Amino acid sequence: MTVEKPSWQAIGEQKRAKLQELLPPSFRIDPVPSADEQPNATTFIEQFLSPAERDITETTSAKALLSKLADGTLSAVEVTKAFCHRATIAHQLLNCLSEVLFVQAFARAEELDEYLRTHGKPIGPLHGLPISLKDQFRVEGAETSLGYVGWLGKVETKETESWLVKQLKDMGAIIFAKTNVPSSLMAIETNNNIVGYTTNPHNRLLSSGGSSGGEAALLSLRGSIMGFGSDVGASIRVPCSFTGTTGLKPSHGRLPYLNVANSMEGHETVPSVIGPMGHKVSDLRLAVQTVLECSPWLADPKVIQLPWRSEMEDEVRAKKASQKLTFGILRHDGVVKPHPPVERAIEQVVQALENAGYEVIEWIPPAHSEAFQILWNTFAADGGIDIHQALQQSGELPVPQLAVSYGEKLGHLPVGSVSDLWGTNQQKYNYQTRYLEYWNSTAARTRTGQPVDAIISPVAPTASYRPSEGMYFGYTGVYNVLDYSTVVVPVTKADRTLDIPVTDYTPLSDLDGAICKQYDPDLFNGTPVGVQVVCRRLEEEKVLAIADEVEAVLGSSIA
Repeated sequence: MTVEKPSWQAIGEQKRAKLQELLPPSFRIDPVPSADEQPNATTFIEQFLSPAERDITETTSAKALLSKLADGTLSAVEVTKAFCHRATIAHQLLNCLSEVLFVQAFARAEELDEYLRTHGKPIGPLHGLPISLKDQFRVEGAETSLGYVGWLGKVETKETESWLVKQLKDMGAIIFAKTNVPSSLMAIETNNNIVGYTTNPHNRLLSSGGSSGGEAALLSLRGSIMGFGSDVGASIRVPCSFTGTTGLKPSHGRLPYLNVANSMEGHETVPSVIGPMGHKVSDLRLAVQTVLECSPWLADPKVIQLPWRSEMEDEVRAKKASQKLTFGILRHDGVVKPHPPVERAIEQVVQALENAGYEVIEWIPPAHSEAFQILWNTFAADGGIDIHQALQQSGELPVPQLAVSYGEKLGHLPVGSVSDLWGTNQQKYNYQTRYLEYWNSTAARTRTGQPVDAIISPVAPTASYRPSEGMYFGYTGVYNVLDYSTVVVPVTKADRTLDIPVTDYTPLSDLDGAICKQYDPDLFNGTPVGVQVVCRRLEEEKVLAIADEVEAVLGSSIA
């Protein structure tokens, strides 16, 4: 007798129900208010937590929490339970989790507490630290769907687990959840046919961005202290800016991608990279440094043998002490004009840097429109074959955020040739060369006679967007094409009284005009806005040190 295969809708529903069952009943809230009833979830969540849980989950940084775990002030069990409780509420409000691993996390926390009692010392540098991961990281005992219904059903094993996940566990971290992504990862909003749409904790009527939108949303509601995402065009940085969190997009070859799932495996014209996400720049530094101490180049052949370079940080500190840090400011990329809150955030950073004695010059580089075209040519090189084949495994329809780029069915995009791909690679190399020449040329315009140390740039032209209105990722994508090291630093929040709509602007294009019209001061009021701090290729130590200083000079001005 033939057994009828469940529909893709039924498979998605079954997975959603399973996720719900794995949320401890005592941690859930009922009823869950609608987004219209409770747009802002950031303070709403606190009423459901005990004072102790609030203190734990609102600890300033991962480093501070690790200190309390290492000396026994806090147990791994109580820390894990606090974050699992907060993550449960966050998921009910935002739709941010793709895998619930609380049972495994509680068991590991008990083991770590026993180890500390027995040995009088932590098991490793991340002892007891709860860490969440974007869905594409393979974790033993969990599924890895990338938002594809057809990828459900395969449970990861010890052998298939991502190399980074193994190292995090060995260093004492507790993996307690995986977070939602858009189908295929190739969208700047987080939506799929399994979990659904992930909203912004500061305004649940708006997007958390993508593709690391679930991770950023969870972090923003303090349902996690540290996480890892990935970025091929915007995917760490846009969600961080939209949610008031921080994240690092490193250069390709710095952090290990080994056994991390991905769409369009094998395309390397503009490669995807993994990076840490958190609440403070110091969290990102901690994450990178501890991973590099595991010598990832001995396991992943794509990782460059480049241990942590303290001397690069020392150079930044010396320039800081002598007030010789110099910055280039990108206000407009020549393609899409930023909305008023984003323009104000850039100006706020300029003023803070100048007040600290640093030099700021205008940044007018080779056309960013060229980089955006190179990036799109990369993403569309196979005509969407890889994505549509994955969708066809279950027969599911693409969500709107995916269909807008790759079509409802195969054939929406032309299939490029090998010659086309080679041409894109050459265009990228030429563009990188001209951009490097421009960066070097700024030595003629600075007081120091040296090129600028870093660029300050918008992350996106908008503070967020309504569902299905995400349209442009050029402000981030250019630095993927260039392979530069980039950190997002939160700056401010949109303010209806300060960020007045522009009425006399003549759009540069239909795209520019459409995004300009999206601005609604009342809707965006209170939504976070961050900026990018950008250094050259493989300058992770430098960009983190400079971003830390930008974070410091902004100080209490962050609203």
